[in-house]
Amino acid sequence: MEELVVISLVSSLLACAGGGSSLPTGDPARPDVILVSIDSLRPDHLGSYGSARDPSPSPFLDELALKGQRFTEARTVSPWTLPSHVSMLSGQGPLEHGVVEDDRHIPADLPLIQAALQSSGFATGGFVSTIYVSDIYGFERGFDRFDDFDIQQKKNLQHTVRGEQVVDAAVEWAKGAGSKPVFLFVHLYDVHYPYLPPEPFNLRYDRAGTKKSQRYRSYEWTLKNLITPERWLHLLAQYDECINYADTQLQRLHTAWGSRPATWIVTADHGEEFGEHGGWGHAHTLYPEAMRVPLIVSGAGVPEAAVREDRVGVLDVSATIAALAKVPFKAEGVNVLGVVPPKRDQVFDTSRFDSARLGLLSGDQRLDLDFAAGTEALYDEAVDAGELTKIPGVDQALVARAWASVGDRWTASGPLITPGWIFADGSAREHTWSGPGPFALFPPDAPTSGAAQRGSPLPPVVNLSDETRKQLEALGYEQ
Repeated sequence: MEELVVISLVSSLLACAGGGSSLPTGDPARPDVILVSIDSLRPDHLGSYGSARDPSPSPFLDELALKGQRFTEARTVSPWTLPSHVSMLSGQGPLEHGVVEDDRHIPADLPLIQAALQSSGFATGGFVSTIYVSDIYGFERGFDRFDDFDIQQKKNLQHTVRGEQVVDAAVEWAKGAGSKPVFLFVHLYDVHYPYLPPEPFNLRYDRAGTKKSQRYRSYEWTLKNLITPERWLHLLAQYDECINYADTQLQRLHTAWGSRPATWIVTADHGEEFGEHGGWGHAHTLYPEAMRVPLIVSGAGVPEAAVREDRVGVLDVSATIAALAKVPFKAEGVNVLGVVPPKRDQVFDTSRFDSARLGLLSGDQRLDLDFAAGTEALYDEAVDAGELTKIPGVDQALVARAWASVGDRWTASGPLITPGWIFADGSAREHTWSGPGPFALFPPDAPTSGAAQRGSPLPPVVNLSDETRKQLEALGYEQ
């Protein structure tokens, strides 16, 4: 117990390290907007969302939720970082913005919320800690200051850029914002696999020897070997310790902001699989453990102590920011602080590795189309929230609605290719065909004659170096 008390004290001291606010006085009429995305954060591992871990890994976020609105039914649009963050900042789904593979750049004509705020007089700053939210993909557009800490050069894929560094840089930039309202986007990678909490957080919940545990901290090792109950508990403890570290850094950011008026939005790009369906990590499936995310809105202009069951998510973040900032912005999503249509349809997709899935959540039924396996599955979340039991038979009307959600943007003329795969110029999944130009084929029964029906060109190509891909492979992003 004494060890936990010492660590808790250290955490508190770290939280207060920023001291009082040294930021300029803000304008209550135009509060700052702070958007925080914590990579790979499952909501059920936060105390405010029901985590059984004692003490809670997330005391700051729990308090933030208590003082604002906590959404219990928030989901992402894709179970991996790049397309989810593009959707978060554009308000467009992956099948609309088209950035569904790691060789695609954000289209230059895709509206981004930070650019809209910049044009409306906000000082805009973005501070990120993974290559998939870096300037190599175009995330810097619309930010007065954008810092990805030279991730490509440092090959920062093993947590060499910590939350502490990200928060320090963000606060230092904000000191120079002057009287302008601030839009701050902070992305923290500390919770992402391989779950490496720094000292003293690495002893918060777990007592496994660090040397002994190194052999199963490798993502590749985990994918190729069975995880014993002991290892499973160890990894979960590490995961929660990483949450505790990220939570402490956000407390520091909040302390540094002081009394300057601001509204906070805290969410995640996706969740994490811990073996519920036999998998570990993310990007492969559309099950709830990978798709559910926290969403907390708190601060200036937000009613306190509200728990909302509205069906919302990552797609709604930009519309909510626009409403808070009183800035016009067109998005597929809605302002979550306003009236949200009850149980509205949500569309999900992933085409990473050997996966090619399209999902539709309609009412309480969740349809899963797995093109790689050639299967269709239906789940009833009203009685099976974890989607562990398939409903016999599939309602073909739901299948038709799923295809309708794809729309013409993902159809092309020319001979069929492998059903369900994304077809793109230069892609490893490319098949020879006679159609004009680069197109994407999705669904598999797209038209095979006539003019191309795609609504706009494919997003620009991003060329990742062999060294970068090798680093990504070490984290399971390349297979």
